[in-house]
Amino acid sequence: MIKTNTSHTVPKMIILSIGTFILGAHILGCPRGTVHGFGGEKKMPAKTIETVLDEHTDEWMSIRRVVGTAIGESNGQPCIKIFVIEKTKELTQKIPSQVEGFPVVIEQSGEIRTLDE
Repeated sequence: MIKTNTSHTVPKMIILSIGTFILGAHILGCPRGTVHGFGGEKKMPAKTIETVLDEHTDEWMSIRRVVGTAIGESNGQPCIKIFVIEKTKELTQKIPSQVEGFPVVIEQSGEIRTLDE
């Protein structure tokens, strides 16, 4: 009959389990949008303005009196423009001034119609 010493196996399993738990807690606890590496903490690239516009256009177009959306410029920086028939207090309360880091500008354009040919 062969005897084995299992007294060393149990502490190793406990240490391995604790290490796995700590590693998992660290990964889950990392701030969103950062990467940890040799160079320290770095920001992950944010969404592009095109992606943000695409993700939110249907939501904005469902608001009554919104007639269009586009990428524009405000104070030399890219912005999201939301075109409305008439800029009202109600619309400025429904439409955020910033989305995912990009400024949102509400622009009164009037009704937009197709040209009759």
